[in-house]
Amino acid sequence: MSLKGNLATMGLEDLLQWLAVGKKTGVLAMRGTAYMKTIAFEDGRITSASSTDPKEYLGQFLLAYNRINEAQLREALAAQEDENELLGRILVNRHLVTENEIRRIIHLKTEESLFDCFIWSSGDFEFMEGQRPDPRTVLLNLDVTGIVLEGARRRDEWQRIRDVLKGGDAVITADSEAIAEQLPLAAEDAELLAHVDGIKSVDHLVLELRSTEFKVSRHIFDLVERGLLRVTNPGGAKVKGEDPLQKARALLDRKRLEEAQTEIRRVLQGQPQDPVANRMMKEVQSLQQAAERPLNLEQIPELAVDLMELTHVDLSPGEAFMATRVTGMHSFRDLMAVAPFSEDDCKIIFASLLKRGILRTEKPASDGGRPSLH
Repeated sequence: MSLKGNLATMGLEDLLQWLAVGKKTGVLAMRGTAYMKTIAFEDGRITSASSTDPKEYLGQFLLAYNRINEAQLREALAAQEDENELLGRILVNRHLVTENEIRRIIHLKTEESLFDCFIWSSGDFEFMEGQRPDPRTVLLNLDVTGIVLEGARRRDEWQRIRDVLKGGDAVITADSEAIAEQLPLAAEDAELLAHVDGIKSVDHLVLELRSTEFKVSRHIFDLVERGLLRVTNPGGAKVKGEDPLQKARALLDRKRLEEAQTEIRRVLQGQPQDPVANRMMKEVQSLQQAAERPLNLEQIPELAVDLMELTHVDLSPGEAFMATRVTGMHSFRDLMAVAPFSEDDCKIIFASLLKRGILRTEKPASDGGRPSLH
């Protein structure tokens, strides 16, 4: 039996409870505006979840919880291609993590992936009864009621956070006097504050901390309420309301081209001559063409500007993240392996950085000029 629908007509809570009460066994596939997630059920209980969002891959969670470093992840992923083994098993076999640590991180990863669905604004779903996940998958035993209660709570909390941080482009700054009065700080507070410089947006901080938008935003919201942080720009200008072109611009700034293109097409279907939509579509197509040009993934990029100069360049969160990972020692392929972006998104980011002269793949002539940053 297969059940299809839209989350606008059958809410996620009702859908999950229906599967639980009916003690269903199978796989639920959900497609949002950006990513797809699959949730496996056994007799009405959740046993696993997977996502096409690279930020929700196991390797990214292990980095976020400081269980491994980027070099170890890069080596393990390279070994995975040769050994055809799950990442967790490779890391355990190399004694980098224990079986219990992998299971704990997978548990956290699964819950966070599920909770994220509760703040989706829209999405389609299909339940395929009788299907089961990869037999090598680490199976859990999660109660649906607990997931639904926490997911609904987070959705309500997200609405309160959005009253203060209206978008991922929000910027905050630290209040040094208030921080001094509350020393010593908890380790997690100190880590977040160490990344705040009054310039980086919430989206930048999410990538640097390798966390989720909800977790970082909630932490910032808490520190704002405690007076340790101040909101200097609430953001939200790029994503305010439901205007497709505003959404498209925000997605385009993040180099999420396919999603931006979808929003632009909505406008062009009803207004084929809209000048703004047509200009944005050309911009998307230009970036896509740049990304499709052959890129030698074995080449080693290096920064064409110094780090101090880089801080003054207008970069998207994704561009800033990748540019700060370039050391002149790792190839494009190495950098892509540990990035919280899809391969296509990485290529788009690299194409943009190369086109703007922020990266280069070979040293310029000794009498050559500096690249343009504009």
